[in-house]
This record gives sequence, structure tokens and C-alpha cells, in this order.
Amino acid sequence: MKLNYFFALILTGMLGSLQPVCGQHRFSVSVSAAPVYAQTDLKVIGPVTTPGSQPIDIVEHAHGVGYSIGLLGHYNFTPKWSASAGLWATQTVSSTIDLSTNGVDYTVNYANSRPFNYAYKAPVMINFRSSMKRLSPYFSAGASADFRATSYATINGTEVPLKFGKTVTFTPLLGAGIIYGLSDRLSLLAQPMLQYNLDSHPSYSYYHSYQLSLQMQLKYQL
Repeated sequence: MKLNYFFALILTGMLGSLQPVCGQHRFSVSVSAAPVYAQTDLKVIGPVTTPGSQPIDIVEHAHGVGYSIGLLGHYNFTPKWSASAGLWATQTVSSTIDLSTNGVDYTVNYANSRPFNYAYKAPVMINFRSSMKRLSPYFSAGASADFRATSYATINGTEVPLKFGKTVTFTPLLGAGIIYGLSDRLSLLAQPMLQYNLDSHPSYSYYHSYQLSLQMQLKYQL
């Protein structure tokens, strides 16, 4: 019900902002680049496998930095409202994992040794600019299909490929920033964006995972 109300508000806003679009270029493309910060906090209690033994209590705090590059296509419904979809290639440069297993703490540091091992996201968003001035606030809301990437760990001196989680996960996207018109057809966007994992994790005591990025887009009106 809440989701239907949310989309009703978006539709009302789009209809309320309808303006003549004669001569308007409806399609545009943009290239994007962004620094990315990711964090995951979780706790899981493993099952008791031996009578009389204690369950394994694992607490993890992980954070990493990286970047993304991508290409988006845009379609303008009205001068203020648009939809966009595309593909982002993301890369983790380094990360730190703090683990606690039954009260024993240790830290794992990771530096990426495979610079072209990308993970991929396919975002779909609705965008709104609040004015048609040269400089305007710019808002986005949507979701991303995140495709599982292969990770690598060194075990006994041998690099082993690993895959964690689902093949594809869907996560919401929210962004708020500005758009600046460089010319009649060329615009620059700067937009901090939040992506939060809302998947259920019933086997965990808690699971929180999110990404923050600063999306910089150079947009060209076709």
C-alpha cells in the first residue's frame, strides 16, 4: 500500500509539471564516474555441531573503498521529469574486515590484485529537477540489479576464486544533488547516492549493508 502511494505521488508530480515539449530533445546519454564507500555489519550465530559445545558467535564489520564507471541512457517525459537506465562497472580497491569469533578479534586487510575484476550494476531510476534554471537541484530514486562478482582469497599460497551471496540482488537507490547546464546540450551532474541492501537475512542476528557514492555525470542531449 505504501509503495502504491509513493508511485501515485510521483505520477501526480509528473502530471503537475507537464509543460509544452515542442522542440525538446527527449533522449540523452551520460558517462559517469564515482568514488564508492561500502560498509557491512553483521552477526551470525553458528549451529551447535557437537553435544556440549558452544555455538560459534561471529561478528563482522567490513568497509572498503573503490570506484565505479558507467553509461546511462535518459528519456525526458517532461522538461523536469526523466527516466534513466544503464550499466555501472564497480571495483573495490581495498577493504578491511574486523572479525570477532567467540570474543577473539582479528583483522583482515584486502588490496585488490585484479584491477579489471569488475562487479556490475544495472540501475533504473526516475529523476526530477526542481527548476529549468541553468543550476538546479536534481533528485533520483530507483533500484539496481547487482550481479555477483568473483572474489579471490589466498589460501596456503594459492589464489582461490570465491563467490558469496545471491547471483543477483535488487537494492533501492536514492540520490540528491545538482545539475548544471554547460551549454544547450551538455550538462554536468554531481549527485551523492545511497544504496542500501534490504534483502532479508533470516540466518543472521542482524545484517546491515550499504554503499555511498558521489556520482559525477557528463550528460549530452541527443
